[in-house]
Amino acid sequence: MDIEERDGGRLHLLQPIGERSVPQADTWYIDPVHSSVGFAAGMQGLARVRGRFNNLSGVVWVADKPEESSASVTIDATAIDTGITRRDDHLKSPEFLDVGRFPVLSWHGHRVEPTVDDGLWTFHGDLTVRDVTLPVPLRGRFLGQCPYPFGDAELACFSATATLDRFDFGLDVMGPLPGAKLFIGRRVEINLEVAMINTDIRFFTERFLSPRRAQRR
Repeated sequence: MDIEERDGGRLHLLQPIGERSVPQADTWYIDPVHSSVGFAAGMQGLARVRGRFNNLSGVVWVADKPEESSASVTIDATAIDTGITRRDDHLKSPEFLDVGRFPVLSWHGHRVEPTVDDGLWTFHGDLTVRDVTLPVPLRGRFLGQCPYPFGDAELACFSATATLDRFDFGLDVMGPLPGAKLFIGRRVEINLEVAMINTDIRFFTERFLSPRRAQRR
């Protein structure tokens, strides 16, 4: 049975998975202005190096049966940002992401599964880094749905996390120093905050991400 919620006179239909809800069945476009992909990796087993990718796009197809939902997400590998230019350049080099040959990372989701934890789900999918594709599931929470403030559309948001071993994707440089641990750890934690709307997002991104506007910042 659908759950009905009224907010400001507008009706929202949220489809439950057990006791949990997902966005209404529709085609949802990721809003890159209000979404982010962050990552963190250990350094010498003590400190942590953090960064983010500043440009992502994609589509989430929420099915009538939420478990059958799918997604296609593209991340601009050239837009990696750790706050230090020399480190960013190294991560873009052939030793790591090799953005000259592989300018994008991609993730394709194909199945949603509820978890035993209240309000959490797992979105199973495959991540491609350089020329390696491996399963990397996202574990996350749907945060809600409301009217979109910049047009006749709905806004839905979710957060999610994932963990991967960078060695599995061929990113196995920066090994141990003599008498020390692995300089940059193998385990990389991914954190996503995603906003998406159920209409074509291009009018919005062209307005807020145009080169002319970027130059004025």
